[in-house]
Amino acid sequence: MKELLIIDGSSMLVTCYYANLPIEIKTAKTDEEREKYYYKILHSKNGEYTNAVYGMLGIIIRLLKNQKPNYLCVCFDQTRDTFRREMYKDYKGQRAAAPSPLIEQFHTIENILSELDFTVVYDNTYEADVWAGSIAKKYCDKVSVKLMTKDHDYLQLVEKNINVWMPLSEDKYKELKHNIYERDGVDIKAMNIPYRVFEYTEEYVKELEGVLPKQIPDLKAIVGDMSDNIPGVKGVSKAAIPLLNEYKTVEKLYEAIEGHSKAELNEIQKYWKESLGIKRSPMKALLNESEIELVGKKAAMLSKVLATIKTDIPIPFSLENMKAEYDQEKLKEICLRYDIKTIGKY
Repeated sequence: MKELLIIDGSSMLVTCYYANLPIEIKTAKTDEEREKYYYKILHSKNGEYTNAVYGMLGIIIRLLKNQKPNYLCVCFDQTRDTFRREMYKDYKGQRAAAPSPLIEQFHTIENILSELDFTVVYDNTYEADVWAGSIAKKYCDKVSVKLMTKDHDYLQLVEKNINVWMPLSEDKYKELKHNIYERDGVDIKAMNIPYRVFEYTEEYVKELEGVLPKQIPDLKAIVGDMSDNIPGVKGVSKAAIPLLNEYKTVEKLYEAIEGHSKAELNEIQKYWKESLGIKRSPMKALLNESEIELVGKKAAMLSKVLATIKTDIPIPFSLENMKAEYDQEKLKEICLRYDIKTIGKY
């Protein structure tokens, strides 16, 4: 079966930026101190920053050379002011502004990939995950889809023909390689996945996350997500997974606990303790209500919507538009323009 590789471009570029910074910036304590060393960041003779571009372009070309996907699409976040922030103004509100050398390189890499005739998508309404999810769902009956990202939200998209490629640290990769791949007798070479990348299947999502892929939004509805500032229900925490294994969705959980007398709630909590192993009951947190604070059911339902990746937006291009092909001479010319000395040789 042919393969479509969808890359979370924002995640990859940010990772490459911070991985390829000079030591002076990595160890600096303040933004002012970091700015003093911006001149040491890899750049072209024209002064354009290229440390993240260099890393990301190299990864993509190696993926095409080694993994040989038939189709390729790279999705980027254009802004944080998307439909999610319209629903919840504090969505991703805790994140600091990106440094200017990184912001500049978003434009650079988007232009380079487009110049190489790769399919690049972004807009002001939807984040990269919505584009990636919608593209994956639209074409997964025709091709095998791999989603490459460090964002665990994407795990909710995993199904029969859609897997997630998650780049990991050396230690984490070795741990999963030993505990999962070696245990299951997996032939990693035959899988043809990049080095230090773990492939999440439906079975591995359930084993490692504790819930099925489709339950990831329900899990985040309860526990929240600090990286995206999704609130969740404070005070539930460790009880979330056994509750979801029992009730399947956050909606069914609330159907089971709402509208009961105190005595009936006590019986439910007893069942949770004896049958689900929940020692500290989260009932009070789940049923908490407030006119001022975002708590209880209201927090859970909003959090689930924020955590759910839309997969039904219109896709304005065909599968054939995403062919993973590029002009070697054009790559060399681009690398020469940006003073990138090694990638053009691939």
